[in-house]
Amino acid sequence: MTTLKQSILDSAKELQQELDTILEGMDYCLDWKQDDDEWSPREVLWHILEDPEGGIPNTVAGILDGSRTEIAIIADETHLNDERQAMDMDQIRTALTEYFDTLDSVLADATDEDIAGKTASCWFPLRNHREDRTAQNLLEGLFLSHWRDHLGHLRHVREDLGLD
Repeated sequence: MTTLKQSILDSAKELQQELDTILEGMDYCLDWKQDDDEWSPREVLWHILEDPEGGIPNTVAGILDGSRTEIAIIADETHLNDERQAMDMDQIRTALTEYFDTLDSVLADATDEDIAGKTASCWFPLRNHREDRTAQNLLEGLFLSHWRDHLGHLRHVREDLGLD
């Protein structure tokens, strides 16, 4: 029987491999947008890496160790800054690898009970809404599901540029 933790780690590994494949050959188009109202691949990547601010691995670590009792989740933030804007694909790939390595490390000693039971109060300022969410809710929703949604956007960019 697969544990909750193992299921999340397996899904994260699949997501990492899928993202790696999608990003192949996109070095030159990190800032390309089909329309002004769409996000560039760089904006999508930093949005998912830093949502919520500091990223899911650090957020979950804080929930599991009890140091993070409140989280602000601000929809539609790209989290771009000058440093991230200047990064090339190799640097972004390094950030992605560090993200997934940190997630593995955070979950290494976690139990299914901790993941499913430990909570933080999540504040959504743009909706003026607050709710408690477990580490599991954040890992399955804000990480796995949210990332998959945005991978679709990156696939469309590949198609629009004729990379597939």
